[in-house]
Amino acid sequence: MKTSLIKRVVIIIVILFGIISCDLLENKILHIPKAIIQKRAEQKFPIIKNFLIARLTMKNPKINFESEKIFIETDYDIIVLDGKSKGKIYLSSGIRYDKEKEELYLTNLSVDKILDEKGNQRADSKAENILKSIITGYVEMSPVYRYKEEIMEKEKNGKKNKVRIKNMYIKNGKFYVET
Repeated sequence: MKTSLIKRVVIIIVILFGIISCDLLENKILHIPKAIIQKRAEQKFPIIKNFLIARLTMKNPKINFESEKIFIETDYDIIVLDGKSKGKIYLSSGIRYDKEKEELYLTNLSVDKILDEKGNQRADSKAENILKSIITGYVEMSPVYRYKEEIMEKEKNGKKNKVRIKNMYIKNGKFYVET
């Protein structure tokens, strides 16, 4: 008799926790560990973009945070009319969350360094200049994260998510989400 009563109490507590959990996450600032951001970034890669004069492939991202910036290291392959180049590219950027669209963008993107496949820093060749303009133009105009897509995916799987994101930001080398 006591065990069935204990089971019922535990079930009621679990149900109550599920009901109020959305309210508990509201108006909070959550630190998102770098490992979670890294895993999400890996799911978005490889990125392959075809343009009139070039084809760009970026893969194997490595994410890091310092002060208020995100640093991205990724392998790249670019095929331009007059040749092919590959190696590593190092980017740094701020972030901006658009609350209305529920999307996260990279801002003030900087191509810090481009290395060839042997690890030598590339001079400003035609391929690298095209690579820089493609990356900065494409990345700053395209959201890197869409919260609406995540909500729609959860709803499709029968889960409801009522928590709204007010802001995302990097501070002191850590990534935060404000709900």
